[in-house]
Amino acid sequence: MFAGIALGFSFLSGGSFSFYSHGPYDAAVPKPESILGYEVGTHHTVYADQDRVTAAIAKAAPDRVKLIEYGKSTEGRTLRVFAISSPKNIASLAKIQKGMSQIANPQPGSNPKEVAKDLPTVLWVNQCIHGDETASFESGMQLIYNLAASQAPEITKLLDNAVVIVNPVYNPDGHERYVVGYNSIPQGNPEQGSYDRAMPSAFMGRYNHYRFDMNRDRISMSQAETRQEVALFLQWNPQVYVDQHGQVETYFFPPVQQAINVNVGRDRYNHWTNIFGRATAADFDKNGWQYYIRDQFDLYNACYLDSQTTLMGAIGMTHETDGGRVMSSRREDGTLLTLLAGVKKHFTSALAVLQSAASHRAELLNSYIKYKEDAVSGAHAGKMKRVVLASADSRELQRLADHLARTGIVSYFSKEKWTQKTAHDYWSGGISKQEFPANSLLVDMAQPQGPLAKALLEPGSDFEPDFIKRQKDKVKTDREKRRNPELDSFEFYDGTAWALPYAYNLKAWWCEDAPRLEGAVDSQTEQPRPLEYHGILPQPNPTPPVKVNAGLNLGVPSPVGYYLTYTDQEDILFAAAALQAGYKVSMSTKVIKVGGLTLPEGTFMFLAARNEDSFDEGLMRLASSKQIELKGLTTSFPDEGRHGPGSGNMVQLKKPNIGVVFGSAGTLSGGALWYLLEKEFGLKFSSLTTGALNQNLDKFTSIVLPGGVQGSTSGALADWVRGGGTVVALENATWAIGEKGYVKLESVKADTALPGSLFRADLDPLSGLSFGYPHNGNNPIPIAVPIEGDEFFKAPKEGSDVSLSADKAIKKLLSGWAWDETDKDLMGISWLHHAQVGRGHAILFSNDPTSRAQWPGLHKLLLNAMIVYPSL
Repeated sequence: MFAGIALGFSFLSGGSFSFYSHGPYDAAVPKPESILGYEVGTHHTVYADQDRVTAAIAKAAPDRVKLIEYGKSTEGRTLRVFAISSPKNIASLAKIQKGMSQIANPQPGSNPKEVAKDLPTVLWVNQCIHGDETASFESGMQLIYNLAASQAPEITKLLDNAVVIVNPVYNPDGHERYVVGYNSIPQGNPEQGSYDRAMPSAFMGRYNHYRFDMNRDRISMSQAETRQEVALFLQWNPQVYVDQHGQVETYFFPPVQQAINVNVGRDRYNHWTNIFGRATAADFDKNGWQYYIRDQFDLYNACYLDSQTTLMGAIGMTHETDGGRVMSSRREDGTLLTLLAGVKKHFTSALAVLQSAASHRAELLNSYIKYKEDAVSGAHAGKMKRVVLASADSRELQRLADHLARTGIVSYFSKEKWTQKTAHDYWSGGISKQEFPANSLLVDMAQPQGPLAKALLEPGSDFEPDFIKRQKDKVKTDREKRRNPELDSFEFYDGTAWALPYAYNLKAWWCEDAPRLEGAVDSQTEQPRPLEYHGILPQPNPTPPVKVNAGLNLGVPSPVGYYLTYTDQEDILFAAAALQAGYKVSMSTKVIKVGGLTLPEGTFMFLAARNEDSFDEGLMRLASSKQIELKGLTTSFPDEGRHGPGSGNMVQLKKPNIGVVFGSAGTLSGGALWYLLEKEFGLKFSSLTTGALNQNLDKFTSIVLPGGVQGSTSGALADWVRGGGTVVALENATWAIGEKGYVKLESVKADTALPGSLFRADLDPLSGLSFGYPHNGNNPIPIAVPIEGDEFFKAPKEGSDVSLSADKAIKKLLSGWAWDETDKDLMGISWLHHAQVGRGHAILFSNDPTSRAQWPGLHKLLLNAMIVYPSL
């Protein structure tokens, strides 16, 4: 049957192209079609069959190919790459890896250029991070075969000068979900309206198991596939990283459009992408294939594979093919585009870059060495020498340190307080002499991953002047209703802000010097900081181990009960776990002074009077397993005032029963929420369709609707809310706003949409959503929030729980892009609003706090909404 398909589509591929033009080939190495039973590109191959093909090739060419298994996908499929090179290089892979580590992590007194003289360059080709961009999954098999079997001089020369790492499928779960479904339905009709374009969105393969776009995960580093691949990358330290995608109308390869992240070294990046782009263009021109450059795709946001790998020293590139996902499609001009055509182009572009890079081996290695030497000297960072982060709760700092470690960034904890002369405050923008507390987290820019550290941590944004001018000119012509002579649309490909100190909502400063601190210890190993900060780094564990505090105080038995002050998300998650385990948990809504203690609002209490006899032992075991320290109460009698453990300010928390509405049948929204609930929070939930909102909802304490899911202000959901339920809408909750909604808010429309930036907002300290955040009396609590789009809602006169200040003197932009009128547009808008609805609650976020799992500083807002508010 598949042979027939091959004949049927052969006329669509055009030209005299052949995958086998680099002969002669080693006859002992099997061609992919000899195993598959069909020509590559004429059918969507499933994971198991690709695995058979690549394993057979590797087995037949052991002197050229080494299979490296580096982990498991979320659904348990093996993640693997193939290292391909000359027999000499394959026999010396361990030595080559060691040499690459030496030049990637240069030490004082070393001579990286001398080390590099005998090294091949390392070149990485990644396939199929978006599982339904299927051309690269197929082309990877032909690329591996040609590199393994070709005896042609151009291929043997390439392999003499390079070790090629090929990842044939980054996202096997998404690809398998899609192609198994696709292969089971009628296919091949190229016209619009064909059945094979009607796959339900829940089964599209772009995303991984948790419906994450993993080409947006390199900031949050949240997904298992991401963490494991980056850990492998840090073992190889490649000089080139090609990431192959689809689908666009015409093939794209770099050079890219602006903006380009300043930390990659723009001149260096443009130099190399021009070389590789011209090499690719030459091979495309030979085949008569169209392509475009410097349009649509940029290199600004650090979340992409190409941008992160470039920040780590490689030349990272995205290639976008114009064939795939479906077997064939008809362009507007009537020409046909096929999966096979997309496979051919990806094969050609990958090989062109590999040959070009290998031919520039010495220059490429020297360029890489210069980038790394600038990194370890700190020259790349200008005035920014160190970032210092502080928190009253060290757990927040440790999570950030672990996060950074997954990318190879080294950080340290101070043991003593110290002072630096020139510190720039992230929140106020002020510059002053600053005393830093003990146990602060330090990240110095002078380290091998310094450019990446700066890109992730710096507060501001650095766009090219001509980029800025083009965007502002476009605003002007749009307002004048004239066509812009250069731009059809703005050049923002993605969000423009992500700074981790804001994302974690931490106090932070960047400093213009980095004096050595005695006693500072590595955040991962707890070893003293070495005299020379930029020695060779240990390879980070993709999931840093939990540090067990052997001296943890599990509490002294108390006849009254125990308390847990709420300062970190782990505290409320422990309270939820205790409720799930059957314990009774109370929460103080006011400051309590009792037994010589001052317990802040939001303190959790586990009172003997509310629990069964001898509940202590089980509760302490649970606390130990969660690394939580409970402390005993000596009395319930308040030291002053009316508020105490037995007074009316105490709320008895309900056992959480959370429903999550993922959409209608065939759709699936809220993948980031799903991931956080299941993997980060460990909270049980019931998955629901929108249809379930018409049924009895009484068993639920809260129901969460991700962005894109429509709720209702009438019917069963509204009755449940008015009866005491808590509905939480994570984004675009316009369905809940208006005359007939849960709350009436005035809409504000901006002239020009924001591309995604971070702004300073105020969290109301009297709101129950503020529990767990550091309070300063009744003063607003500063918090960083992401905002994008062009429609906002004004906070009402009585205020919103999180809103942007109406004070013109307060600058609202923290990081990213803003238009000249943005401050005015955002003045006094609501970002998070709670409305009392009967006996229940509607809690409405204007932007998704779970997006990309990128905003841990907002987690407590969400957890309070889901766990605390049903009891208020």
